Amino acid sequence: MKKKLAGTLLATVLVLCATSCSSGSTGEQGEAMKGEADYETYSTVEDLTVASEAAYQVKIGQEVSRECDDGGDAAGNGGEPTPGPEDSDPEDASPAPSVSPPPSGIAGGQAENADCLPMVFYQADILTEIYQGVAARGGDPVPLGKIIVGNVDTSKIDLEGASPLKPGSYVVIYGDKLTPAEHPGIKTIAQDLWTPTGGDQGIFDTDANGTTVTARSSSVKALTDDASAQRATASEKFTTSLSALKEVAGSVQKG
Repeated sequence: MKKKLAGTLLATVLVLCATSCSSGSTGEQGEAMKGEADYETYSTVEDLTVASEAAYQVKIGQEVSRECDDGGDAAGNGGEPTPGPEDSDPEDASPAPSVSPPPSGIAGGQAENADCLPMVFYQADILTEIYQGVAARGGDPVPLGKIIVGNVDTSKIDLEGASPLKPGSYVVIYGDKLTPAEHPGIKTIAQDLWTPTGGDQGIFDTDANGTTVTARSSSVKALTDDASAQRATASEKFTTSLSALKEVAGSVQKG
């Protein structure tokens, strides 16, 4: 199945409202939108590496844009992505329509009553390559330079497992690359963009030198499943180094 931003993010989100959602990103009483993300859980860096297209140490730069992703379709319109041939069921070429109408969306959706997810996009400078899978390379290495990183806009929605990125900060991003054709619900970005794998699970906080790398998510507890591998304590988040992340990436690439 061809990936789309709506598939990697929007489809995993259950938007919960304490009051009406149709008037904006907060309810009628000013209560913030809340949500739960049904992310896959990655307990080790090895699992996260396998699930990601690439991993880089980056410096988060200036904000590029904010937009509410409503999925889009091949024509660039709002709503559910248009199914491709790989999505069709030969025994049911005309799937049954949805029984219930779509829920009211968050302000900013491209279609009336669209169910959309607020996103924020940053320019980021790649400082160090940690891992590149075949899909990320497309046959050629992704050169060090600038990329666009997309993340949930936590100023608009309180989403479990998602926290903000800050301009000027250094992070390691384990992510997936989406081409413009794969993110038709986003109109403000006309180039490839990267999104963290599993929300905060794909983000590690670090410094410019990468001396200490700390998992942002408490789900990530060790480098590998090996019993002798360093593991996080019950009261602290997992901490490692860039060199250790590269060692794991090397073993995945060899495997």
